[in-house]
Amino acid sequence: MNVTPSPRIAQRNPRGLTNRDLALMVLEEADRADTAESHLEVLAPAAESWHRLASARGTFSAADAAKILSRDPAIDLGQNRLFRTLGDLRWAYRQRRDRAWRARQSAVDAGWLTEIPQSHHHPRTGELLLDAPQLRITLKGLSELRQRLGTAAPLPLKRDNDRARPEDNRP
Repeated sequence: MNVTPSPRIAQRNPRGLTNRDLALMVLEEADRADTAESHLEVLAPAAESWHRLASARGTFSAADAAKILSRDPAIDLGQNRLFRTLGDLRWAYRQRRDRAWRARQSAVDAGWLTEIPQSHHHPRTGELLLDAPQLRITLKGLSELRQRLGTAAPLPLKRDNDRARPEDNRP
């Protein structure tokens, strides 16, 4: 006796899933992909602005770098806390003689920090005097600091109220 399966009975694949199960899995995956694409569309402008900033040329003072990094909600620092962080990360140290912050050679070699020479003229004699070099954070260093200190969340491009607020003036 030869029995043929009824077309109404669901056929099973070798893993024991019905065609209906497979179809539901495909639909769930399509929904997940749509959700991921919508998240990508939301994050793309912020990622592009960060990429544009990080691909520019130049360096930043510690104060300016701290202000840029503080735009990330997960990072709360000012100039002094940034210097302490650079010390903790072993990117910088304080020179004993003049107590000025200096870049460690490893951070310079990595392209994260640089120093620029400083000088001034003596007010009475007019003689040119050399000062301690100024520590500067490169764009590569700014990007590395943001990855180490921040989150994967995009930087806010515009706040709801873009006027100065008391919490913006952190000590």
